[in-house]
Amino acid sequence: MKHKLNALKNTISSVLALLAIIFVVSCEEAFDFDLPDTGSIADLTLPQANFSYTPNPENFKIVKFTNESNESTNYLWDFGEGVVCEKDANGVIVCGTESTSTDKDVEFVKFDAGEGDYEVILTALDANQASGTNTQMVAIRDVFVPITPIVDNGDMEVGFTPSWKINAFTGGTTSTVNTSSDGAPFFYDGTEAPGKTKGMKFAAGTSNPANPGSRRYAYQALIVSPTTPDRTVKYVIEYMYAIKVAATPGSNITVQILDGHFDDGADALASTPLAESVASELNGKGNFITVKKEFTSNASGEIAIWIFGDTDQDAYIDNVKVYPKP
Repeated sequence: MKHKLNALKNTISSVLALLAIIFVVSCEEAFDFDLPDTGSIADLTLPQANFSYTPNPENFKIVKFTNESNESTNYLWDFGEGVVCEKDANGVIVCGTESTSTDKDVEFVKFDAGEGDYEVILTALDANQASGTNTQMVAIRDVFVPITPIVDNGDMEVGFTPSWKINAFTGGTTSTVNTSSDGAPFFYDGTEAPGKTKGMKFAAGTSNPANPGSRRYAYQALIVSPTTPDRTVKYVIEYMYAIKVAATPGSNITVQILDGHFDDGADALASTPLAESVASELNGKGNFITVKKEFTSNASGEIAIWIFGDTDQDAYIDNVKVYPKP
């Protein structure tokens, strides 16, 4: 009997020990996700949403949004009531009555309604779905900055190949006009020079329309801001010229703005220019006159300067510029 009691005690002790082990293990598992790992630091930095925006220089209705948020991985843009954005065939997001986007940066948003103030909200979220928001009133204004083209060698200080040379000329010559040391006594910026600068010379032998095979032309292609259905863009071509007093009355230098770019001088000559300036005052060699001619850009923004002479005496061109109308 004594041996049976001892055996029972031993069995009970073993069962109680097993239950204690199970209890401890269960408790540890229960707290696995409640207690931080040793040395861990709680994420106390919430996402901070922020953004900037830049209007497109060619179309004020198109805006580029740049995300400047911190501590975030996901984003939600809300462009406000009255704005729906859908990408067109060119990848431009065109907006109508409502719009959201989950892109980090939104390159093109077009506000078709035009000028106004639009409430734009950016929500930035992290991996734990914590979030921060930034709300800005985005001012859409028709503040247009047109392209100011650079006229290569507009001061005529170096040779005219390739800056003023046409590539080909059916029935004509691709030879450039003559360089001259009898340019205007003014630098390109308009300040007075201590003496003559270099210029472009149209000699009598290369300025006769009766000799088309030897008549020389100056050509240069440029890019300007195009005129669109929403905007008319005005430019000015400015130049200085002088013609010898001994020239036959009616002698002139013609400066044109061509509608497009041309590879063949024959096509350029036959085209209808956007603007034409015929300078014909016989003021004498070295006595330069400034001419400014306004023109409207075309739909492509591709234009060209085309210059030629019709004179029986030497004529000169200098300081050719093209710039947006002030």
